Amino acid sequence: MTNQKPTPKDLWKATQLEYLHNCFIGISHLTCSNSDCPLVYHWGEIEKKQSKKGKAAFYLVSQKENKWVVVDLEKYEENDLGGYDNIEIAFKSGKAQRTKPTNQELQKQQQVLSSGWVDKKEPKKEIFLKEEEIVLFFNNSTKTPNLLDAEEIYLNDLWDIKDKIKWDRDKSKKKVFLFCENEPSENTEAKKIDAAEKDYLFYIADPSITNAIKDYEVYSPSKGTEERDRLYKDFHEELSELKEVYGIRHNTDQKEERQNNPEIDMIKSPFLALERDKWRERMKSIKDFEDKGGCDGIHTLSYGSLGEHQQEILLEKEVEKLEEDKELEQLEQKDKEIKEIPQEKREILIDKK
Repeated sequence: MTNQKPTPKDLWKATQLEYLHNCFIGISHLTCSNSDCPLVYHWGEIEKKQSKKGKAAFYLVSQKENKWVVVDLEKYEENDLGGYDNIEIAFKSGKAQRTKPTNQELQKQQQVLSSGWVDKKEPKKEIFLKEEEIVLFFNNSTKTPNLLDAEEIYLNDLWDIKDKIKWDRDKSKKKVFLFCENEPSENTEAKKIDAAEKDYLFYIADPSITNAIKDYEVYSPSKGTEERDRLYKDFHEELSELKEVYGIRHNTDQKEERQNNPEIDMIKSPFLALERDKWRERMKSIKDFEDKGGCDGIHTLSYGSLGEHQQEILLEKEVEKLEEDKELEQLEQKDKEIKEIPQEKREILIDKK
């Protein structure tokens, strides 16, 4: 069976989905105080997988070089402690690897082996993933991709509207009437023109005309474009609804006059809740990456415009300064307490140390 050639509709939908996924990737920003952070380097690839599949995995290839790669997360199970068991990943080559199965998973495998349905030969020794080598990333709290069911809900309807616009535009093309001396034969110039512009050239026989083509008229319908205008509005309204439902930032009001701050905040509000959900889910994975020794730098994750991103960085710096001030205050307090100890006791404490 030969592969069927994709239709214009298939190509358009694929292009639209790729564009919309890239819109999601473009609004997240990850920075690190360490200029050589592997997570920042691979962040775009992680976001792309999360956008399209809802999940991804970051795998430590070499601990010595601190080299990490982005791989597909094929399977996982959540445990009662908030972690994950029975993880399976897949590399670009198609090779799969998994963590050591839990007791429950081992029991299932033993039951399958004892049932006699599989070959009972000694299996090859399997090298399992270590938990400290793998970090799981999820797109949101529901662990789903960004444009789930968007093709069925919106893109098919949008293509239908595009088809109607194309039909209306085609039928409202300019029409040309050619006035001829006699009914044109198959070899006349009029027939050749008619074949090139089928359905839009009309010839009218008039014996009083002495030339082959003496006159012509061109006209375009002045009425009947209201339906096409409505179709254009329907298309943009449905596209706007798609972006709003799935949390893609755009101006839902599109006012020409300058907007004040409350209006801007209102426009952004439909997207902020979804972005915060994604932010919280990603921060869990970033913390796991830090705890497993992936990078000792300070990571800052934000969404939205550059201005908002800069505000996140400033806020992060303020939090760091508060923490440093608190540590400094604690050290000063400790020094003060030591100074208040009499000299004799202080010397005894130093000797003991």
